[in-house]
Amino acid sequence: MEGRGSDTVVTRPFSIPYKQKMIERMTGKGASSARQLSRETGIAQQTLSRWLDEAHSLPLMERGPQTKRRSVEEKIRLLAEAGKLSGAALTEFLEREGLLLADLEQWRLALDDGGHASKATTKRIRKLERELARKEKALAEAAALLVLKKKVEHLYQEDEDDNTDEENEK
Repeated sequence: MEGRGSDTVVTRPFSIPYKQKMIERMTGKGASSARQLSRETGIAQQTLSRWLDEAHSLPLMERGPQTKRRSVEEKIRLLAEAGKLSGAALTEFLEREGLLLADLEQWRLALDDGGHASKATTKRIRKLERELARKEKALAEAAALLVLKKKVEHLYQEDEDDNTDEENEK
């Protein structure tokens, strides 16, 4: 391999169903560790661990009064089952499971994005929280300055009143 450095790593893309299968093997019945699965498949243990972390960071979907939280394993199972269906069968499946097509798409995109969607959202929330804290601090400083300004004005006003009273007595 001429022109390539000895430390160059060539990665191959994995399909979402394949990633789902690996995550299911690490979380389902008789789960294997990422290290064991790495030995079996030849996929780097770090890659498998990252897929698992990203799957855990998928947002939990909630639905109105009959709120149902879905585990990572359940999301993977639902995505895998829905991937085999289309048309009326898919519609029936979604109704039976109490899902919207948008739910599946969000989960699929989060997996396809490598979990970056939820990480990006978390990063944005943290940034907004820092900005809010900075603005609250600035607002508190401005309020303190206004209070101080009023006190100083009040003191000057009292001082002027005292001077005026002294001049009137003379």
